[in-house]
Amino acid sequence: MTDSNPLLQNFDLPPYSSIRPEHVEPAVDTILAENRAAITELLEQHAEAPSWAALVLALDELNGRLERAWGPVSHLNAVPNNAEFRRAYEACLPKLSEYFTEIGQNRRLFEAYKALSSSPESKGYDVAQQTILQHTLRDFRLSGIDLPEAEQQRHGALQMRPPDPARP
Repeated sequence: MTDSNPLLQNFDLPPYSSIRPEHVEPAVDTILAENRAAITELLEQHAEAPSWAALVLALDELNGRLERAWGPVSHLNAVPNNAEFRRAYEACLPKLSEYFTEIGQNRRLFEAYKALSSSPESKGYDVAQQTILQHTLRDFRLSGIDLPEAEQQRHGALQMRPPDPARP
């Protein structure tokens, strides 16, 4: 399915007419698995002395690939919305929530960003790079990275809980 799945191919413009509901979940599963493996490898190779390219740009590329696949899915769910696409879209939402919760609570990734932020290399970063580091570290904290383990797990569970339409 990888070879024939348009969401797993390189494209300049999304191939909307080729994307089918049965492509969605396998594409998301594939990209999430590949991202998780790549993050593990990245941390094994660069956690001690991360660089901008090896950490920030690498993670940005991984998440960019996910967004490139998910963007057209979101659009197709919103515009020609049908029951099959809605089911495929909704089947992936918990997977995406779990992935981004994992990222936000990944202690090794947080420590790598902290190490980069306090590295001699970071002193030469421009304002945009400094801001990206500050916002990323803030986002880790907002994801509960500094909470005790039990509270961090509870925070993660709450983040992954589907929205309650009765709650404002």
